[in-house]
Amino acid sequence: MIVHVRFTCAADYNERRLPHRPAHLAQLAQLRADGRVVAGGPEPDGSAAHIFYRVADGAELERLLDDNVFQQAGLFVARHPRELTDFLEPLAPPPVDAGLEVTLVGGAPSDRAKARASLAALQQQKRLAFGGFFADGTALAVVATASAGEAIGWLGTAGGWDVRHLRPRAWSQTL
Repeated sequence: MIVHVRFTCAADYNERRLPHRPAHLAQLAQLRADGRVVAGGPEPDGSAAHIFYRVADGAELERLLDDNVFQQAGLFVARHPRELTDFLEPLAPPPVDAGLEVTLVGGAPSDRAKARASLAALQQQKRLAFGGFFADGTALAVVATASAGEAIGWLGTAGGWDVRHLRPRAWSQTL
């Protein structure tokens, strides 16, 4: 199963993270090489981080979350996991420490079948890194632009989305 975990970062995350960052990146890079992490990175303001895990079950996810270097250092103060029930895999993962400025867009599609087809089409156009749908009918897409307006526009034009109900967040895709 693929699980998106949104971590709430400590108020002093930006000030304290650098000494722990090399070990954190090495840990996530190894998990990606092992097929346990799809992607990860922080929001630019340091308020949250997002990691997409591939796990067999909830127990494995909990072990990985508890073992996370930033979790153990107290840099993550809360975690919010959500399982993606339908997932479009990345076509090509970026190098570790890529720092790609992208936009996470979440919300409910107006037509799920059209929305899924639009995600696949955007991915083929290299406008979407990956994305998927949660059991509650909402979706999350990693759109390959730092511009929230452009990300929303691409989804709206592609079809299956009511742009008034989409919520963009800046994200730095580190791996």
